[in-house]
Amino acid sequence: MNAMWSLMRNERGVALPLAMILLMVLTMLTITFMSLGSVEPQISRNLSDGARARQLAESGLEWAMSTQIGSNDLNSGTLLGGTMTTNGACGSGYTCRVLASAQTLPGLTAAQGTFGVTLRNDRDTIATDLALIGTNNTRDSSWTVDVNGIVILTATGSFSGATRSVTAVIQRGNLGINAALSLPGVQTDTYSNNPPCSDCYAIDGRDWRLTDTSSPNGTAALKYGISTYTGTQSNTGNSYEDQAEAGFNTSAKRGYVQGKNNSGTLTTGLATIEEDSSLNPTVIQSFLSNLAANPMTQILDSTQACQYSSGSSSKPEGLRMTSTGTANQVNITNNCTGASQINQTVNLGTATSPAMVYVKGEYDPSSNFIGLAVSGSQPITGYGILVVEDADMSFFQSGQFQWNGIVIVSGRNVGAGFRGGSNTEIRGALIGNETNASEVGGYFEFLNQAATMKLRYGKEGIDLALNGLYNTRISLYREN
Repeated sequence: MNAMWSLMRNERGVALPLAMILLMVLTMLTITFMSLGSVEPQISRNLSDGARARQLAESGLEWAMSTQIGSNDLNSGTLLGGTMTTNGACGSGYTCRVLASAQTLPGLTAAQGTFGVTLRNDRDTIATDLALIGTNNTRDSSWTVDVNGIVILTATGSFSGATRSVTAVIQRGNLGINAALSLPGVQTDTYSNNPPCSDCYAIDGRDWRLTDTSSPNGTAALKYGISTYTGTQSNTGNSYEDQAEAGFNTSAKRGYVQGKNNSGTLTTGLATIEEDSSLNPTVIQSFLSNLAANPMTQILDSTQACQYSSGSSSKPEGLRMTSTGTANQVNITNNCTGASQINQTVNLGTATSPAMVYVKGEYDPSSNFIGLAVSGSQPITGYGILVVEDADMSFFQSGQFQWNGIVIVSGRNVGAGFRGGSNTEIRGALIGNETNASEVGGYFEFLNQAATMKLRYGKEGIDLALNGLYNTRISLYREN
């Protein structure tokens, strides 16, 4: 027994096996660390290449938005109306337009990566696209004709063998404008002087192109002279149509309003002042909210805190737009000092690069606040969209003011006023959207006392305004 116990306690010869086991463990650890050391740089490189590929894909979206979609009609020959491709780059069963294929970024070569971009209409979209578009939007039924202002961009970036793809839903705000003057709000009070001369006033539902001089040559369908909301104005008990017609109470006033009647025939007077359900306060507010949310939008605040207490009229003015001698540049100022002061030159755009001017006023229960007053003796010419929200817009300028596009005055206690001695032409459409049904009587959504005042419907001007990049946004986005 003692001999057995003695043998079991004998430790001679143990060192060698332990040393071999330890050596084997150390060898395995060394091999593992060496393997990790060679794999981690590859993992890091793959992550880096993937990140660069995604950045290239995002750059492809930005490139498409700025250079291809830009201010173009989505149905133009360079977009959905051009050469379409089925399958391939579009995906099996889909038709798209290939906007770019293996394109490099400016100043770089293919070694720095490439991107490709496709554009397709929102027809028969896959489930993941439907989640982006939303079930509240009615999809188009054609690959090549956009109706709802929604299209889909897919961009793929490639770098050093890595590829990443992103998809974005591109949405444009739309307005169903069917008149030279639309009064889609809950009050439609109008007032006008008799025309001071035979061709001084016009509210014309015919289609005027930007280059037309004495007569319209557009081919768009005839529109109303004035359209109103459907229903009854609560503070008068009159229909919106009757309330709008009340301001044209002489044959001379009725004579300068022309457009279609409900049968589609060209007429003048009260027969071309009609109800139309295409526009209403909800539609206008949704459109303006999307404009205001666009990162490109610069909103100019017009406040009563530092208004011009006296100016071109008896009403205080929050902002003044004054001519400069360069037709598409104006000075916009307020009466503030310090950080709240506004004193800047604003570009009003061109026919190829329309602009948006967005003035946000401040609700005045007394209806005596002019959010934007236009003044000056030199011509002013603008292209795009001009918005005044929650305040009046009044024209006092003796020089000619011509806006090619859409002018929107919307909100509580608002109106568009063409004041004595002013000279104004809007070629496209004017929208006066009153949202306060309780505004007291004696204030007008349309007030005309001008020297010359011409509101001429123009599809070209409206399309130019709606196609601006400021009205085009990425509504939803995902990485594929």
